[in-house]
Amino acid sequence: MKQIAIKIIYDNCTANEHFQAGWGFSCVVEVGLRKILFDTGADVHAFFSNLQKFGMQCEEITDVVYSHKHADHIAGFEEVIGKIKQSGRLFLPKKFPSKKRPPTIHTEIVEEFQEIDSGIYSLVLKGGFFFYEQALVIETKNGLVVITGCAHPGIITLLQEVQKRLKQPIHLVLGGFHLFRSKQSYIDEVVHQFKALKVQTAAPCHCTGSMAIERFHQAFKENFYKIGAGTMLTLDK
Repeated sequence: MKQIAIKIIYDNCTANEHFQAGWGFSCVVEVGLRKILFDTGADVHAFFSNLQKFGMQCEEITDVVYSHKHADHIAGFEEVIGKIKQSGRLFLPKKFPSKKRPPTIHTEIVEEFQEIDSGIYSLVLKGGFFFYEQALVIETKNGLVVITGCAHPGIITLLQEVQKRLKQPIHLVLGGFHLFRSKQSYIDEVVHQFKALKVQTAAPCHCTGSMAIERFHQAFKENFYKIGAGTMLTLDK
């Protein structure tokens, strides 16, 4: 049976004392022959250290996806891209700073929605006045896996757009939900909307905030994943 592995490279928390934590997010998604790096956190030294603790090197990465331009997601941009093989691909959301587009690797600017490999999609939505944010969506036998860096467009808006585009149930939502400054009443409404959208499993981290993470834990119980640098999830493809 084919499987998907999601390895959390960088996060505010650690799941393993040997990994380094910091405000930001990064993960590697392994699907078949693809090894997709999603963001690189805020500290390039911690990123490389954590990557190595998973027994990985940048040269193994086949695709790089940056969610958005904020500093806690793009550490070591030039250095990381410089280590990717020339056969690799880089996916950036539209309006990503042009000075950061490297000449050494095939680069694609995603405007709205694009299948980047079989059953693997990029969705780009407006995240603020001056930037767009890219999420990664993967088809599995149990439904869609949605990976988000910060969900600046709004996590519910993002999930509604995913369902509108692909018309499939959502199995797992993982990443930053950007609720760390939100009041409990708003957080509870977001949790309620997750349930209304029939999201099966929640794995909030990074900018979700500790209070919101706990509310998701209470609501999803055994269908909640606690995430930190060093976490590895394995799902059936």
